Amino acid sequence: MTSGRLSRRRFLASAGLTISLPLLPSLMHTPNAAAAPCGPVRRFVAYMFPNGHHMPEHMASGTGSGSQWSLPPMLASMKDLKSELVFVSGLENQERRKEFGDHAIGCGALLTARKPTKNKPFTSMSVDQVIADAQADCGQIHSLQLGTHDQGPADQFGTYYTRNISWRGPSIKNGDGSMSFPAGDATPLGKEIDPRRAFDRLFAGSDTGESAAQAEMRRALKKSVLDAVVPHQGWLERRLNAADRVKVDELFTGIRELERDLMSVDTGPSCTPPSEPTDIDSFAKKLDYMHTLMAVALQCDITRVITFMMGDALSNRDLSFIPDVASRGGDAGDHSVSHHSGRDDLEDKFRVMVLWKMEQIAAFLRRLSKLTDFDGQPLLDNTLVWISSEIADGNRHNHDDKPILLAGRLGGLVTPDRHVRFPTSRDPEKVKTYGDFFITLLDMYGVRVNEFGNDGKEAIVWQK
Repeated sequence: MTSGRLSRRRFLASAGLTISLPLLPSLMHTPNAAAAPCGPVRRFVAYMFPNGHHMPEHMASGTGSGSQWSLPPMLASMKDLKSELVFVSGLENQERRKEFGDHAIGCGALLTARKPTKNKPFTSMSVDQVIADAQADCGQIHSLQLGTHDQGPADQFGTYYTRNISWRGPSIKNGDGSMSFPAGDATPLGKEIDPRRAFDRLFAGSDTGESAAQAEMRRALKKSVLDAVVPHQGWLERRLNAADRVKVDELFTGIRELERDLMSVDTGPSCTPPSEPTDIDSFAKKLDYMHTLMAVALQCDITRVITFMMGDALSNRDLSFIPDVASRGGDAGDHSVSHHSGRDDLEDKFRVMVLWKMEQIAAFLRRLSKLTDFDGQPLLDNTLVWISSEIADGNRHNHDDKPILLAGRLGGLVTPDRHVRFPTSRDPEKVKTYGDFFITLLDMYGVRVNEFGNDGKEAIVWQK
């Protein structure tokens, strides 16, 4: 390496192994360097959790900003993050088209705002892919799809829609410069559920041939990826300012922690938590590990767009490893317990399950808030994390008044610490929808659309 200038995509590489550096201002520019080819750093993470909310305790109180509103009880674990959150309520997503198959309808429409087509991959582009296309030159990986298993049943519409939230579909550039995303033959972007393969893709190259073989050899020799690039450390340090040296040290520490945990992660073919008591928390470990991978991938600028499914729609994962679930005894299926029908014991158990999910999401957001970004600010400052489920209330299976939780500031485009409530209505012409929400969202990423999904007709103000 002879040049003093590193592009944003600069790698440390040795023995066929590659580690991507975070954004480092001291290496991005030299006195003669041209401006970066990408616009401002604006990341997007769509985070889906399965089987709905416990809505009686998932509605924020008050509206407005700061002390004018309070987090709902179900988000008590996010109290320290309130200053980074926006709670959006009152929106509909396919309630007017409700029929048997609610989980598939909600999951298929989660990021497309379009009702799925039964047993056929016919829908429109999901919002994450529109954002990824707009930033196609900015990340090493166009977009990343991750999850924890592939077990969503058909639910009358096919597993296309219970196991995927990210879709490639038709796109049209209009004469006025706006974009349209009509329904058509579409491709679900399958998610990676194996932490080891996800790690190799991010840190050992995406080759399915040589890179994978080299990564496997490294594991067999118990040799750290980081050790393979240590000879370059002195070269790096001579070119970094003090702030960037802290970031690189943070990155290397995170990679060592990932490597230490990698061999202990159970990645059996079913990817469901094992039934043995000694391994009953393996889902929790996998979830935490995927959270770490996503955070590091964003910090390294490996990708700027991620979709994550904590579980598939209709997932009936055994959640008895949660102490407060186990102590209540009986059924511990994620989906089956959500159908509590108002029975006190089951409703209480479902509440505990959703509380646990919110605690895990809080831990992920906390991780993003503590990592340092290229500009010295928390990683969350240049990121927007979009969080929701395929249905509103887990028991009612409704798609109206369906909350969206947002975290992050997106480089100053989003003002946090607010509850934005849109009026609910049974009149389809009056209610605001996920499609309307996405029109505003896309504009913040530089994509102008006049409609989105089935019902998105106008931009709505939720960001300021």
